[in-house]
Amino acid sequence: MSEKSSFADKIKEVLQYAVILAVGLGIGLGVKEGYAWYTTPAPFIITDTAPHFANIDKKVVVYSTKWCQFCKKTREYLVSNNIPFIDRDIEVGDEKIDMLYQSIGSKGIPQIVVGNKIISGFNRELLAAELKVQKLL
Repeated sequence: MSEKSSFADKIKEVLQYAVILAVGLGIGLGVKEGYAWYTTPAPFIITDTAPHFANIDKKVVVYSTKWCQFCKKTREYLVSNNIPFIDRDIEVGDEKIDMLYQSIGSKGIPQIVVGNKIISGFNRELLAAELKVQKLL
């Protein structure tokens, strides 16, 4: 009889460890996903973009640098789709460009202004969707 209770005790012990492991993994994955969700920036910012389009006839403004590969991809994408845009290099030392770039609030490049949205970084799908909304693509 002690052999059966010993076997049952081993099964209970293994099950307890399995439950502890499962709960620990669940908490760990939940924390990881929660942190990723919390730290992921919004795909775009909706704001008053009128100052970015003052005195220009283009419907897209790109804040970029010459050396940034994602800026280059953004420019190539817009050119290949015949989208007229103005490219504002944030490193040229122009006070107006600096002020407009700072007004976005989000750091990093490229910052793409389309309609009333600012897209942070080169995201082909998001950019295409917004260009379609604005009837530019």
